[in-house]
Amino acid sequence: PYAKQLKSHTPQGAPGYCREAILRAFLAAPMEGITTFTMLHRRLQTDLRFRYQCGFRLDQDAPSIATFSRVFADMVEKQIAEQLFHDLVSSCQTEGLIITQHLAIDSTAIEAYERKQPKKKSETTGNATWGAKFDTYGNKITWFGYKIHLAVDTESELPIAVEVTPAHVNDGDMGPALMNKAAEVSDIDIEFIMMDAGYDQLKNYEAAHELNAQAIIPLNLRNEKEPPTGFSSNGTPRCSMGFDMVYWGADKR
Repeated sequence: PYAKQLKSHTPQGAPGYCREAILRAFLAAPMEGITTFTMLHRRLQTDLRFRYQCGFRLDQDAPSIATFSRVFADMVEKQIAEQLFHDLVSSCQTEGLIITQHLAIDSTAIEAYERKQPKKKSETTGNATWGAKFDTYGNKITWFGYKIHLAVDTESELPIAVEVTPAHVNDGDMGPALMNKAAEVSDIDIEFIMMDAGYDQLKNYEAAHELNAQAIIPLNLRNEKEPPTGFSSNGTPRCSMGFDMVYWGADKR
């Protein structure tokens, strides 16, 4: 059904390549470590078995780089990759692979092959921009490109919602959109949503609360403000002497 949307309805011109085979090649490429149209064309041209497995005729040359680029642009315009993603999520839920009670939300960097531009100019184009974030070890990483934001089912480790933005977009700004997308496709009420300190913003707690879910987010100490009187910085009540109170059980009498 996805390949049918890519077929040309113009009767003129030479017979084109099978759109289903091109779509299969696009899906197989990342699993084979192929990251560019040039690499994909070269692999199909030299590897007859791979060409046959994708569904191309062996008596034809592999599609040109321009053909791949044109079909890919058509896929983006018709949002076919997004349709495929949602259908896969639905199938996984039907098979019981995705439960969606517990979610984790985060983003990762995507390098762009576009020509690098100054930061201020790139942010006005709506395309690739400069991004920066800290890795697990506290090292600052910068890159030119995009971010992919994912909401992932923690049990199966499969994504159920995705957003792609320029690299400079703040992670915390995408939290509510991902939560709402995940809730739309979820057959089961979401209980817990886990995020890192970059999502420690009021709107993310509110978005989770609206879904009757609990947001679990480490406090971002860089943006910490003076806590209210009678509380520590992590929300623990304090006694009149200034000591943090300790939970010591419950009196059920």
